[in-house]
Amino acid sequence: MSTRQALVLRLTAPMQSWGVRGGFTDYRDTASHPTRSGVIGFLGAALGQPRDEAPGPLSALDIAVRVDRPGSPMEDYHTIGGQSPTEVVPCADGGRRAGAVITHRAYLADASFTVVLTGPAALLRKASDALDHPVHPPYLGRRACPPTTPYNLGIQHGSVTHILKTVPLDQEPPHTGEPVTVDVITTIAPGDPRATHTLNDDPHGARHFAERTVARSTLTLPAALCTGRDATTRYTRLHAYRYSPQPDPREARS
Repeated sequence: MSTRQALVLRLTAPMQSWGVRGGFTDYRDTASHPTRSGVIGFLGAALGQPRDEAPGPLSALDIAVRVDRPGSPMEDYHTIGGQSPTEVVPCADGGRRAGAVITHRAYLADASFTVVLTGPAALLRKASDALDHPVHPPYLGRRACPPTTPYNLGIQHGSVTHILKTVPLDQEPPHTGEPVTVDVITTIAPGDPRATHTLNDDPHGARHFAERTVARSTLTLPAALCTGRDATTRYTRLHAYRYSPQPDPREARS
């Protein structure tokens, strides 16, 4: 029997932000879905890795993202130090500098994503254990964006497609009972005709990133998979999924 495994995450929060432009600039952007660098950073925080450290073993993980709710884009007018660009403010080193640094920061509001990570089984289990007992609190792209629990849906068995088709969907069920169509983002080889866009989000440490080719496709799911927006119902469904997963029929035949 095959022993394919995956670590499943539910990344939901009032706000999240997945930047794709490196460095500190006056505009901090966000991708429309969790980035590879952001998810690896999410795991790295739980494992206690220093922020600028190379991903190490985590670089062996592959990522697939299901867009349960795309959320709404929003921007925050943000100042750092002082209240105006002309104000002179003291610095931590005893000196002084002129004015506030003004930035605009982009977020996704009320978004929800299901992330499926595949790779070495021992690494997946280590990461899952770390998420249950994190060294540093995980956050969704920025420290001001803590995730809603439960964000760790544990180790699941089966193909990525099977998992994406069976993990509860964070949406209101349609009144008509018709199936729901969602987007899925996966990594593919450069030059693959299925490619839809590229992201500079493959981390190599010290804020250095390489380009990744991705494909955005669609997946149709039954309305019964929707959890609704009631917090208690959603938590109960996700808890049951983690501890009572549905086996992949293809696994049983292998």
